[in-house]
Amino acid sequence: MKSLNKISSKYQLNTESEFQQGTRNKILKNIPGVKKKSEIDKMEIEAYINAENILIRKYDKDHRFDSNDIHYINKIFLGKIYDWAGKLRDVNISKGGFLFTSAFALPQALNEFEINVLKKNTPCKGDLNKIISQIAEVHTELLILHPYREGNGRTARLLATVMSYQAGNPGIDFGFIGSKGKEFNNYILAVQSGMDRNYKPMENIIERGIKLALKKFAKD
Repeated sequence: MKSLNKISSKYQLNTESEFQQGTRNKILKNIPGVKKKSEIDKMEIEAYINAENILIRKYDKDHRFDSNDIHYINKIFLGKIYDWAGKLRDVNISKGGFLFTSAFALPQALNEFEINVLKKNTPCKGDLNKIISQIAEVHTELLILHPYREGNGRTARLLATVMSYQAGNPGIDFGFIGSKGKEFNNYILAVQSGMDRNYKPMENIIERGIKLALKKFAKD
């Protein structure tokens, strides 16, 4: 198992040509030609909020997700920023020496994900425990797959949020995880546990996120 610090470091790609010129390999090539991290971060946050609003209206409670839906989610999220959005990456990516599924193996891996995970767990419905279990498995396995050059975690969170809405809940509040610290480390550990198909740690996180969303909804 890789250390948390290594896993949480920024992506490394196998070619410098994937980065925006003049950014010292820190920002991926993007449609608007942005070179400032603060600016690209702001654009991605706004794109995420917009994507969530679109997606929760698009998918109804009886929709069974497939791989094309996953591509659509990534495209709606990042399509105005990156020209590769919604397409399987054709480059290998890693975090701190941890190499994700090779680009060559991705088509078959995604097909297996659709058959063995999405087909089994969607449409998302049932009692709360079943809903949590379904979302946790889908979320973990998609994160392990890492099919895109960027936005894999947020694409997985968008899908999890839509699944929660599909089951009749007011989404999932992932805000408590953050991007560093104890809660983020627990999130990384939950993904790592999923490599052995132990989804219990992720179930605990999804349960907390749903309950936080329910609590906020009740206040409103």
